[in-house]
Amino acid sequence: MHRYILITAIFWLAGQAAQAQLNFNNVLAIGERIKADSTLYPKIAERFTEGDTSLSLEDLQVLYYGSAFQPDYDPYREARIIEAADALSRRNKHYESMTLLDNFLKRNPASLRALLDKAYLSWVINDSLHTEDNYNRYFQLLQVPVQSGTGESYESAFILRSEQDEELVLDKLGYVALRESLVTNKGLNYHLVTAAEDDDLDKRKQFYFLIELPMRYGRQKNVEKPSDGN
Repeated sequence: MHRYILITAIFWLAGQAAQAQLNFNNVLAIGERIKADSTLYPKIAERFTEGDTSLSLEDLQVLYYGSAFQPDYDPYREARIIEAADALSRRNKHYESMTLLDNFLKRNPASLRALLDKAYLSWVINDSLHTEDNYNRYFQLLQVPVQSGTGESYESAFILRSEQDEELVLDKLGYVALRESLVTNKGLNYHLVTAAEDDDLDKRKQFYFLIELPMRYGRQKNVEKPSDGN
């Protein structure tokens, strides 16, 4: 997968909030809140899309994890769309790639990979204003999985809405994945990832990622609903 965060934290204006470790019951509670209040998710999504930097970490958690309880949630279809956008960009069809990502993000604003790819494309086409805006939104939302745990054990695993986000969390921490394995612990699905430090590949560490959302909620939708290609 690509490693092209070229401007990184220069554009991350949101400060580091206090660690807010979660468990899967917290995530399910977010789903119940969204079910009880149909206006909650779209209001936060609109504020985020408009670049509202006053959103709290709790608001961003609702956006990030709440996306898994939306009708359009399908992280495996999402991966195919992002790969299609990458393919267009590799053929120098940057504006076509941007259009594909824009259309996807209108319905799925919590996709970190789509946000990152859009930021990168803005930089490629020399759109400095939108480059900054897009990177700001990316780093703003990246706080959620990064601060969901420490990644040191099953109990403190990083909780993800998409398996693609593993690389993004590791990149933020200064690591690159070497290998991973899928394991089940207490009925929940995890990836155990062995990673090496960016600056010293001999220094390695194991990280735990809870991927129950894509495995439980995403995979079934992927089986039931064919991709429409956009």
